[in-house]
Amino acid sequence: DDVDVILETLKVCGYSQDKFYIHCDAALCGLMTPFINNMISFKKPIGSVTISGHKFLGCPMPCGVQITRKSYINNLSTNVEYIASVDATISGSRNGLTPIFLWYSLSAKGQIGLQKDVKRCLDNAKYLKDRLQQAGISVMLNELSIIVVLERPRDHEFVRRWQLSCVKDMAHVIVMPGITREMLDNFISELVQQRKQWYKDGKAEAPCVGEDIGAQNCACSYHKIDYICP
Repeated sequence: DDVDVILETLKVCGYSQDKFYIHCDAALCGLMTPFINNMISFKKPIGSVTISGHKFLGCPMPCGVQITRKSYINNLSTNVEYIASVDATISGSRNGLTPIFLWYSLSAKGQIGLQKDVKRCLDNAKYLKDRLQQAGISVMLNELSIIVVLERPRDHEFVRRWQLSCVKDMAHVIVMPGITREMLDNFISELVQQRKQWYKDGKAEAPCVGEDIGAQNCACSYHKIDYICP
């Protein structure tokens, strides 16, 4: 989401800064943001931002970082007598091992390594979207995103084997740093072949996902004709 657009909308609607709280959930793509835009910044009236270490960065256990304003931390902090210290954590405790994983992963990749991962993921996501589009499959990719949304495959076994995340008639492919062009080519080839079997003889039709991903991205029989004909 575009933070600037959200802030402008709130301003137009008459909301002052004391009437809203913006939390930026950057769990997956937070580490991508510095290399593609500057939308998330505490120079803007946001309250907090979270970034996961086990997603894009690939730490071996769930972990993350939450950054918020000092005023909010002070409201949360409590003086704990038996440890003679102030506790500012949400759960009252934290794992001491996960910061080491975060530090190691960031140190191993470095800024240049992260930048290369970001570029490769964005390029691969666009490659996947373009190939699916060329094959006549409903597909959408938001700008600066690595999540490719396509029509849901009919076969449950296909969905399970490729570990696709599905909602209604949509499936999501999240193009992470470990995904290679060879993997994408194998996925596309298998999907295209399977799809011929699912919809042969006209006994079944591909689902219409125009309401979910936009009519211009839907390749169902209705929207395909609608957008080809002038």
